[in-house]
Amino acid sequence: MEQIVLQLKNTRKRRLLMELLGELDFVKVTSVIRDGRKVSFANELIEALMEAKADERGEKKMQRARDFLKNG
Repeated sequence: MEQIVLQLKNTRKRRLLMELLGELDFVKVTSVIRDGRKVSFANELIEALMEAKADERGEKKMQRARDFLKNG
């Protein structure tokens, strides 16, 4: 399963987009975030998860949590 985050430039089109997505049997809308701070947090969280997955695949080397806490 893949996730796609969309940012609407024109919030008045939100209802149209939700109706369109509702017609697609291969799309499931799991949440709608309207608060700008929550959007920023969600974007940062997604970025962190992508970095962690890159570390698991060996594409990126991340510092271990224990080493980070020990050395700061």
